[in-house]
Amino acid sequence: MTKFIIPPFQKRFFLALLLIVVLAYLFWTGSRYPSLDEKAVMSGAIQLEDSLSFEAKFAVDAGMGLAERIFWTTLNWIDTNLKGMTFGVLFAAAFLTALSYLRTKSFRGGFSNALLGMVIGTPLGVCVNCAAPIARGMYTGGLRAETTLAAMIASPTLNVVVLTMLFSLLPVYMALTKIAFSLVVILLAVPLICRTLPRREIAPGPAITLPTQDWTLGAALTQSAPAADDARPEHVVKAARAVIGSYLRNLWYILRMTVPLMLLAGLLGATAATLLPQGLILGLEFSLLALLAIAVVGLFLPVPIAFDVVVTGALLTAGLEQGYVMALLFTLGSFSVYSFFIVAQAMGGRAAWMMAGAVLALGVVAGLGAQGYHTWQSDRALRMLLGDARPSAHMPWAAQAATTTADPEPQITVTATPFAARSPADATPFTRIEALQVGIDKPLEFSFADMWPPFWEGRSLASGDIDRDGDLDLVVASTEAGLYLYENDGTGQFSRVALDLGPLTRLPVFNAVLADVDNDGWRDLILATYREGNFVWRNRLGQFAGAPTRIAMPDDHVLSLALSLADADRDGDLDLALGNWAAGWYRRVPGEESRNAILWNDAASGGGTFGTRTTALPGIPGETLSILFSDIDGNGTADLLVGNDFEVPDYVYLGDGAGGFTAITHADARLPHTTTTTMSIKTADLLNDGTPDLYFAQIAGRSSGVSDTLKMQPLSHYCDAIADAQAKATCAANMDIKRWYKSGNQFDPTYAGKCQTLAGRAQAECKAMLVKDLAIQRNDAAICKLIPLGEPRARSYCDLHFLPARPITAAESDAAVPQILRSNVLLEREGDGDSYTDTAEARGLEVGGWSWDTKIADFDNDGWQDVYIVNGTWVPNEVSPSNLFFHNNGDGTFTEASGPFGLEDYLMTAAATAFDIDNDGDLDMVTHPVNGPLVLFRNAGQTGGAIAFELRDHVGNRDGIGAHLRLADDSPRIQSREIVLGGGFMSFDAPRVHFGLGDQDAATRAEITWPDGQTTVIEGPLQAGALYTVTRR
Repeated sequence: MTKFIIPPFQKRFFLALLLIVVLAYLFWTGSRYPSLDEKAVMSGAIQLEDSLSFEAKFAVDAGMGLAERIFWTTLNWIDTNLKGMTFGVLFAAAFLTALSYLRTKSFRGGFSNALLGMVIGTPLGVCVNCAAPIARGMYTGGLRAETTLAAMIASPTLNVVVLTMLFSLLPVYMALTKIAFSLVVILLAVPLICRTLPRREIAPGPAITLPTQDWTLGAALTQSAPAADDARPEHVVKAARAVIGSYLRNLWYILRMTVPLMLLAGLLGATAATLLPQGLILGLEFSLLALLAIAVVGLFLPVPIAFDVVVTGALLTAGLEQGYVMALLFTLGSFSVYSFFIVAQAMGGRAAWMMAGAVLALGVVAGLGAQGYHTWQSDRALRMLLGDARPSAHMPWAAQAATTTADPEPQITVTATPFAARSPADATPFTRIEALQVGIDKPLEFSFADMWPPFWEGRSLASGDIDRDGDLDLVVASTEAGLYLYENDGTGQFSRVALDLGPLTRLPVFNAVLADVDNDGWRDLILATYREGNFVWRNRLGQFAGAPTRIAMPDDHVLSLALSLADADRDGDLDLALGNWAAGWYRRVPGEESRNAILWNDAASGGGTFGTRTTALPGIPGETLSILFSDIDGNGTADLLVGNDFEVPDYVYLGDGAGGFTAITHADARLPHTTTTTMSIKTADLLNDGTPDLYFAQIAGRSSGVSDTLKMQPLSHYCDAIADAQAKATCAANMDIKRWYKSGNQFDPTYAGKCQTLAGRAQAECKAMLVKDLAIQRNDAAICKLIPLGEPRARSYCDLHFLPARPITAAESDAAVPQILRSNVLLEREGDGDSYTDTAEARGLEVGGWSWDTKIADFDNDGWQDVYIVNGTWVPNEVSPSNLFFHNNGDGTFTEASGPFGLEDYLMTAAATAFDIDNDGDLDMVTHPVNGPLVLFRNAGQTGGAIAFELRDHVGNRDGIGAHLRLADDSPRIQSREIVLGGGFMSFDAPRVHFGLGDQDAATRAEITWPDGQTTVIEGPLQAGALYTVTRR
C-alpha cells in the first residue's frame, strides 16, 4: 500500500476517496443521469429556450435591448450549468485532496496517461465547462497534462447517454465520426501536444501542501507538508479532521482559480450567441471559409452537455449542409472559451492554443469529409434507387403552381332509458384489450410510405348512433380501404357493416365525421381525403348507399386534417369548418392552399350541401391540426378556435351568430398566449364553476423535470404487448425500418442499400421515399420527377415540400397572439371579465409529452371532469411514451394516474373517441395507434352514479350541436357541458352528454340552452342510472 499512498496517510486517502464516491453518487443519481435520461426521453422534441441553454429561467425576447438580452442569456447560462459547475468545483477539490496523498499518480507514457484520463472522464457526465474545474484539480493534484486534458474532452463526448442521443438524432456516419475524432483528440492529439510542452507543464509539482496538525480553519489554510518518514498510524478522527481541512483549502483554491473565468466565459458566450443572427447559416451554400467560421463558433461557445447533439439534430432537420452539421457536432461541446481559459491558466498559453487548434482542425476535416461522403453517397443512392425507372410525366396528386326562426313555444318531451348493468369489476377501473376482441377488426395499416406527415399521424375515429337503435356505433377512417363502419349490438360487441364504397375504396380517407347535416334524423358522413377532396355521404334510413357527393374545394387543396361542425349562422343546420393542412414538417409555413374556411350549409337545396357559399378565415394560413366550434364567451353564438402547428399562430375567432367572425388579437390583451405546436384544442368546465376553460395541447415537456409525469418504454419493446399475430408481425417489420430510417434532411444515403433487403411493396415504397429525401436534402425539386409513376404518395410529399411559403406581413405578426413552447396551456377566465390567465402549471396539466388527441370527461363518475391525452410520435427517438391520464382531484388540481386507472398504453397514438359502448353508464374509449391495432379501454369502474342526455331537436340542428346543459344535484357543485363536434385531433365523439354524480342518487335540476338561445328547464328529481332523451318540436 505504501508503494502508492504516502504513509501514514492511508486513512486520509480512503476518507478523501469516500468523499469522491459520495459526491459522484449524489450528483449522478440525483441530477446528472436523470437529467440526461430526460433529455434522451424528449430527444427530437427538445426545444431550446435560450441560445445557450436548454431552459430559460429568465425570459429573453427580441424586444429587449442588446445589453439586456446578453445579461439574461448569461444568467440563463449560469442557471443551466449551475448544478454541473457546482459538482465540478466540489469534485475537483475532492480529487485534489485525494491526489495529495498518493505517491504514484501517473504512468510513464503519454498514451497511457491519456487513456487513464479517458477512463476517468467518460463516466463523469458533465459538459466540457463543468469538467474544466475537475481537470484543474486533477492537474494541480499532480496528474499529468495528458490525463487531465483527456478527461476534460472525454466527459462530454463519450458519455453513454449522450451517445444514445447521438445515434438517435443523427446519421450513423456522423455519430461514428464524432466518436472516432474524439478518440483521435484524446489518444493521439493530446499526447502529441504534451510532448511539445515544457516538462514543468506536463507534470507539475503539487501546488497544495498537506495539513498535519489538529484541524482548525486557520491551520488548514497555512500548514506545511508533513514529513514523509513519519509512519506512525493516525487515528481516524484526526485523519477525518485533516481531510476536512485539506478539502476546504483545496475548495477555496479551485473557487479562486476557476469561478471568475467561468463567469467571464459565460458572458463572452452569451455575447457571441446573442450577436449571431438567428438562422444565419440555414440555406448557406457549402464553402471552406464558411465551414471554418462555423467551426470557430462551435469551438468558442460554452454549451451544456448534450447541447451539441440536440442543436445539430435540429439544424440537420432544418436543412443545414451536412458538412456544417458535422463540424458543429464535433467542435460544439468538445472545447470552449472556458476550457481554453483553464488550460491556459494551468498549463500555459501554448497548451491552450494547441488544444483549440487541434479541435478546430479536426472539426474542419470532419466537416469536409462529411460533405464529400454525403455527396458521393447521395449520387450512388440515386443510381441504386432509380435503376431503369422512368420519371413520371403526371401524378394524380401532383402539386399545382402556386335564419331559421325557432318556435316561440316549443313542445318538450323527456323519456328515460335505464342503463344496463355495470361491466364486471377488474383490478383497475379500466381494462385494456385489443379492439379485435369485441369485433373491431380493422387491420394494422401502416407501411414505409406512411413514414412521413400526415400519414404517420394516424386516422380519425368517430362514434355515434348510425341506425337509431340507441347504441353507439363506430366509424374508422382508412387510407387503404377508405372506411370501416362497425355496428354496436348494445353490449359492446361490434360487427363490421358491409359497405359498397364505390370510388371511396381507393381514396385515402383521413377524417370521417358522423353528423346529421340534412336534419332528417339520420347521421351522415363527412369525409376528408388526402389530395382527392372532401365528400358528404348521406345516411338513408340507417344505410349508406349511393355515391358520396363531392364538396366543391379549391384546386390546390391538400387535406382538411381538422373538422368541426356547428350552426354558426343560427339558421337551424350544421355548418362545416375546415382546418386545412398542406405539408408540415420541413415546410412549416404553407401557402394559400392551406387557408382555413367555413362552408355554409345550403338549406335551400334541402340541406347537407356545402361549398356553394364559403367564408375564408382571415389570418396567416397554417398547418392546422385542430379546429373547434365552441361558445367560449357565453353569448349564445358559436366561436371558432384554430390550432396551428409550428410558428404560425393559433387563432380564436368570436362569432356574431350571423356568420361573421373576428379574431382576437394581441392588442386586445385577452389571451396571454397559446401553444406553438398545437395539436389539440378542447373547451370544458373543469372546475364546475359554469365557465368553459380552454385547453391547448402541444409537444409539452422540457429537457428536464418531466420524469415524474412522462412514462417511457424502450422502442425495442414497442410491439411486445400486441396480441394479434398479424398485427404484431406488421408492427415489428415497421419498427425494424424505424430503427434505421430517418427521413428528410436527416436521411443517410447509405439507406439505399437497405431497400435492396426489402421485397415487393415495401421495396418500391422504400426507393420512392428515399428519392424524395434526396430531393429535400439537395433542395432540388427536379429530383421529385424521378419518383416512379406507381408511387404517388412519395411524389406528393416531394412536390408539396417545394411549394413556396406565403410571406407573413408585419401587421399579421403584430396581431398574432403570442405562443409558448414546452408546456400545454389552460386558459381560465379572470372573474367576470373577458380576459384569460394560463393556469396549466398550477393545475398540474402543463406536461403532456407529444400530446395529440385530448379527451375531457368524467371517467370515474365522481362529478369532476378528467383529462386523457394520447401520446407518441414517429419522429426519430429511442423511447415510446405512454398515454397520460390526469385525474381531477376535485380541488382544482390534477394528478397523473394512468397506471392506477389502467389507462397506460405505449403504442404511439394520435386519436381516440370516448363513448359508452355497453350502455352501462360509464365512458369507455377506443384509441387508434399509428403502428398498432385499435385498442379498447373498457370502463370497469364500480363507483359513482351517472346520468346522460341526448337531444333531438326538430327546431334547430337535430343533435343539438352547440347546446349547453347545466346540471344541479344536492351537492354544492353545478356541472355544465357543451355539445360540440370537433376539436381534439381527428376524433369525433357521439353527441351524448354524460354527467357523473358521485354519491348523489339523482339530479335536482337540468337546464338546457338550445343552439338558438331558447332555454328549457327540467325539474327533478332525475334519477341516476338512466339516459334521458329530450325532444324539442
